[in-house]
Amino acid sequence: MPPKKSPSFKDALAELEQIADKFESEEVDVETGLKDFERGLELAALCKKKLSELEVRVKDIQAKLL
Repeated sequence: MPPKKSPSFKDALAELEQIADKFESEEVDVETGLKDFERGLELAALCKKKLSELEVRVKDIQAKLL
């Protein structure tokens, strides 16, 4: 079985926003809430990693141009 492809930054952020909206707009049972919270942490870490990678790329591009 091939490894699961990680979502794009845009997709990860959209899913994270859906989870946040769910917590804000409705009562969530403990089990579902815990699973959603865990997924939210995974998505936040993924977004942070992708942003860090982009920051490095931007700095590399700037270094080449300056």
